[in-house]
Amino acid sequence: MQGKNMPMATGKKIIWLTGVFLALLIVLGPVYMLVKYSVSDLSSINTGGEPIPLWPYHPTLRMYEFLFTDSQFYRVFMNSVIVSLFTVLLSLLLGVPAAYILGRYQIPGRKLLLLAIISVRMFPDIASVIPIVEFFIKLGLHQTYTGVVLAHTLLALPYVIFIGIGAFESIPHELEQQAWVMGAGKFQTFFKILFPLAIPGLAAAAIYTFLLSWDEFIFSYFLMFGRQEIFTLTLYLNGIKYAEPQNLLAAISVCLSVPVIVFSMMVQRYMVAGISTGSVK
Repeated sequence: MQGKNMPMATGKKIIWLTGVFLALLIVLGPVYMLVKYSVSDLSSINTGGEPIPLWPYHPTLRMYEFLFTDSQFYRVFMNSVIVSLFTVLLSLLLGVPAAYILGRYQIPGRKLLLLAIISVRMFPDIASVIPIVEFFIKLGLHQTYTGVVLAHTLLALPYVIFIGIGAFESIPHELEQQAWVMGAGKFQTFFKILFPLAIPGLAAAAIYTFLLSWDEFIFSYFLMFGRQEIFTLTLYLNGIKYAEPQNLLAAISVCLSVPVIVFSMMVQRYMVAGISTGSVK
């Protein structure tokens, strides 16, 4: 009986390993191609009809040296970092209190309010960009960092609130009641108990917000149009999307990816810390 089960277990293991290999190939394949082309020399790209090598003949960092010595690229790179980080900060400052109230208290019209919040994201960006841009022009926020940050916050805030609501709702009410019995006020209970326990969910919201702001194009295009000194990386890449050679575009794409990875790794520390705190409490 045991001998009959062994071939079946081996077959399942082979299928599982094949699935893992294919998943890794799909995920890491494009990353490998980007990195490969970004460090490729021209002879590895223009092979004159010969098969393109799996790895460059003469790897070089010349494209990265060119990009980071180019004042325009460095400026748009820092513009993207500034806009994304301030979007994360503003989205959390506005979204966390709202998520706490909606997640911990049964306020009248709660379901209708949640529907109104999420309905903001039911409209495609292309349909809402014109009225928002016109409104920002009247406020004098067109062609400013502030206008772009507010627009990105408008896009991210519904998701931050909904993720935050789930984080706060998952915390047992008994912890809050015990803190009140021991003499803690509402602010102490929030900052010392509820907020640390909600950190994993809020960290996930921060990562999502950073990704949304970093990759956003439509609102940035309409709000920054005509003022190149505040362009973000997506607008810069749009302006040179047909540039040659391919290794330049690949290097820019790698530069677009690295800050997201770094930010995600930094925030994941707080996700782990929040989970650990929750288990101890």
